[in-house]
Amino acid sequence: MKTLKLAQQSKDAKKSVKTPEQRRVKADDDLIDLFPLPRYFQVHFQHVHENTHDLQDELLELKNYVAKVDEKLERLMALLSRPPEPVL
Repeated sequence: MKTLKLAQQSKDAKKSVKTPEQRRVKADDDLIDLFPLPRYFQVHFQHVHENTHDLQDELLELKNYVAKVDEKLERLMALLSRPPEPVL
C-alpha cells in the first residue's frame, strides 16, 4: 500500500511539472486574453462600413461645390482679362 502511494505521488509530481512548451501555451493564452474579442472588430468594421457611404456622399457634394466655385472663378477671370471698354 505504501509503495502504491509513493508511485501515485511520483506520477502526480510528473504531471505538475510543466515543460517550457506548456508554459508558452499558457503565456499565449494570456496574451490572447489581452486582445479584444472578435465581436469588437465586427462592430467596429460595421460602423466603418456604415459611415463610408455617408462620407462618400459628403465628398461628392464637396466635389460638386468646388466645381461650381471653379466655374465662377473662370468666369470672373475672363471678365477681368478683357480689355477695358472705352468710356464715351
